[in-house]
Amino acid sequence: MAVGAALAALSALGLSAHAQTRRLMTLVDIAELQRLAAPRLSPDGRTLAYMLTKVDWKAGRAIAHLWRQDVNGTPVQLTFSEGGDIPAPRSVRWSPDGRTILFLRGGQIQLIPADGGEPRALTHHAPPLPATASPMWSPDGTAVYFLASDPPTSDERERERLRDDVYAFEENYKPQQLWKAIVSTGAEQQITNGDTSVLEYRLSRDGTKVAMHRGPTPLVGDGFRGEVWVMDVSGANARALTRNEIPESAAELSPDNSQVLFLADSNERFEPYYNTAIFIVPAAGGTPQPLLPDFRYAIDDAAWAPDGKSIIAVVNLGVHSELFQIEVASHRARQLTEGDHYIPTQAGGWQIVPATGTILLQLDQPSRWGDVWTMPLAGGKPTQITHAYDPLERDFILPRQEKVEWKGADGQTIEGMLMYPVGYQPGTRYPLVVQMHGGPFESDHFGGGSGQSLNYFPVLAAKGYAVLRPNYRGSTGYGNAFYRDPVGNYFRNMATDVMNGVDALIARGIADPDRLVCMGWSAGGTLVNKLVTMTDRFKAASSGAGIANWISLFAQSEIRSYRIPWFGGTPWQKNAPIDLLWSTSPLKDVANVKTPTLFFSGEVDTRVGQPQSVEMYRALKSHNVPTHLYVAPGEGHNWGGPRHVIDKANRELEWFEKYANHRPYVFERAPTP
Repeated sequence: MAVGAALAALSALGLSAHAQTRRLMTLVDIAELQRLAAPRLSPDGRTLAYMLTKVDWKAGRAIAHLWRQDVNGTPVQLTFSEGGDIPAPRSVRWSPDGRTILFLRGGQIQLIPADGGEPRALTHHAPPLPATASPMWSPDGTAVYFLASDPPTSDERERERLRDDVYAFEENYKPQQLWKAIVSTGAEQQITNGDTSVLEYRLSRDGTKVAMHRGPTPLVGDGFRGEVWVMDVSGANARALTRNEIPESAAELSPDNSQVLFLADSNERFEPYYNTAIFIVPAAGGTPQPLLPDFRYAIDDAAWAPDGKSIIAVVNLGVHSELFQIEVASHRARQLTEGDHYIPTQAGGWQIVPATGTILLQLDQPSRWGDVWTMPLAGGKPTQITHAYDPLERDFILPRQEKVEWKGADGQTIEGMLMYPVGYQPGTRYPLVVQMHGGPFESDHFGGGSGQSLNYFPVLAAKGYAVLRPNYRGSTGYGNAFYRDPVGNYFRNMATDVMNGVDALIARGIADPDRLVCMGWSAGGTLVNKLVTMTDRFKAASSGAGIANWISLFAQSEIRSYRIPWFGGTPWQKNAPIDLLWSTSPLKDVANVKTPTLFFSGEVDTRVGQPQSVEMYRALKSHNVPTHLYVAPGEGHNWGGPRHVIDKANRELEWFEKYANHRPYVFERAPTP
């Protein structure tokens, strides 16, 4: 089609003249979009430091570089190494005097002058520091604290030299300890020791104490066995403040060191599997108490306000998240922000700057997927600081996003995000892709969302698909009854919540009932596996890292703690709930499947391993249902390799086009270095 004819076609679809200067988004465009991570304001609030990541096709991964920007100025790149730096959460930190910035590179802490220069390595730790090292300056700037395991012993080095590499499964680890490095000399000092592992920590404001989470091992599956501890910064006077088997996080001492806040996935009785809540406990010891016992929403993160009288929290409200201020004495919560946005806390996307009474926050919005804003601590209109995502809005035609609601089978209101097809015309029906999030204790929201490369909805919308992302029962942000719906019957309402959402869009004249597609990853893939055993309404399906068989899954996964409440036990305990485990396994009813279904698995996925996809794939093959299983070498539970992600999307798009739209698809090719 000639350019003039193409523009005329876009105009006929109702696109504005401004939109005609932009173009439809491709898979390569999504992969090559730069991402902003680990933003941090200087102590005086005048300068921002952050990582910008971008795909390196030669390296086959995303690489990051450190940038600095005055809040009213132009960005300046500070690092230029070919291999890039680690775009890890909380990996960027300003020195207390604002003259130096630390960051991670090559598994070590690097220091660089804030006005530019050559970085120098502060640490030379062996083994290299993990991305979760969480470096933190002492308040006087003389030391940097970090998490790391013990160096290898001479015997361990000799075994490595001889390739004497047989190891004991889930015993081949060293505890992670708290260390500090002296800035003037680089000398490293171990603070904690023993068999327990430090999972997280935060220094007190005055630098005299540490609040931390310590677990019996560093294994992911043992995280729920961790407890909240407080100790002197020297390591003396360590004491546990909790004694339970509930996952806890974000422990922080109040400014006067008298109280500790922490987050826990429990109710006030420390029973498991509830929306994440804030708890307060005296630093000297006592009974932890929930700060907001009857709060409907989930807490994504929280920190003490500078005066110690209130707590600022990032609160998940389903399709959006907002900042709240919570008064500790009165237990009153006040919402500070409101908008069609999400605050990505896992990427370190918010911060309180005590000296200036400022809050930094990243906002994931429909046309900006993570620019940095600031606002007064007391609330007020946010001010945009970065423009890293200007190209997204300037260069591409993005789909309109809208919150939609419908009723579940029991009358419960269900929310979801609807991405309209580009050029949507009312009265025209479109093929519908139902894209289901993981968890299930997550929620889809405004913006680009997590796993943006896996959730390539702008490309689907560009190809004429409507995309529904339902927050089905079990999702976060809608109260504990909604969140706990899977307990006792995992698929109790999930499937009907999804199908009722599909029917609502059909009733609105948006979705074509003869061109329905479903896809999902992790818990979303598990839900795909279940749906295709229940209905043949979907013309094509794709399941990534989904579960087929709950009985075998329990032994294959490194995490079981949050799955035990769903079934009331494990398959190997006495009087095991085998009937419930099997009756809710998609594999049980796999003979019903008629939908052509793709399966995807990471070769080294320890959360939902390859055997789960193999069970579904071989079952469908035995019944002559069209299927393929694609495995990505070196990938874990969440794929990150840009070529792997593009390959997955290509195969899905080809599948959807073949079975839902009955038309050919031409693969997009990743650039050749």
